[in-house]
Amino acid sequence: MSRTITRAVVAAGGAGTKMAPITRVLPKEMLPAGRMPILEHLVHELRTAQVTDVLFVISSRKPQIPAYFGSGAAYGMDFSYRVQDDGAGPGAPVLAAETWTAGRPFVLAFGDNLIRAADNHGTPLQRLVAGASDCSVLTRVFPSDGVPRHETLLGAAIAGQAVFGEELLDHVSAQWVHACAGRWTLGPFVFDALRECPPRPNGELYLIDAVRRWIGNGNSLVTLPLRPDDLRFNCDNWETYLDAVAALRP
Repeated sequence: MSRTITRAVVAAGGAGTKMAPITRVLPKEMLPAGRMPILEHLVHELRTAQVTDVLFVISSRKPQIPAYFGSGAAYGMDFSYRVQDDGAGPGAPVLAAETWTAGRPFVLAFGDNLIRAADNHGTPLQRLVAGASDCSVLTRVFPSDGVPRHETLLGAAIAGQAVFGEELLDHVSAQWVHACAGRWTLGPFVFDALRECPPRPNGELYLIDAVRRWIGNGNSLVTLPLRPDDLRFNCDNWETYLDAVAALRP
């Protein structure tokens, strides 16, 4: 069932160790691409999707983000900020936002992912929000033998359907696979699902583990693949970041 979503949680707390030493001085999300920082592209993407309220979950080492974006008034939006300890894992920003979401469905966007629509027929996030369920995710479909090493693999694409998590092991001959493209719509279920998940051996909490638990209880994950000519860059490494800079060069 679709629903109106006006809130977004932006995960921007990662240490950016793959892009050190510059990320010791400037957050990776604030590196320039085109005429603005990566994170500002996301702000415009959210505004286009009719999101009005944004919670940035950042680390204490990223004061540049609230200093740059402020209250959000300059964008006609309302911005809030919360600090999350580094190393807590990609599920931690979601839990940090529980009270702020006020029991409403929300967009979860990873701040180092830059996405541009292929045409003027709506952005990928607009399409995701328009068909939002309790658990939806934007994906990029890759050939199974060509998934970049920095992508988060979701599962096999079999006859147009997503086969998620461990079930991927039963489809090793799949030619195409879904990888997470850094945009989710989530309902309030996710908070209990995360609390029920033990941290991984490295101490980090993973959203993927909570979603796998949700599916295991008989629920569904809705995947929306990017169109082939949509642009998407996971800027957590130098190679992809430089590709984004080249693609958005004025």
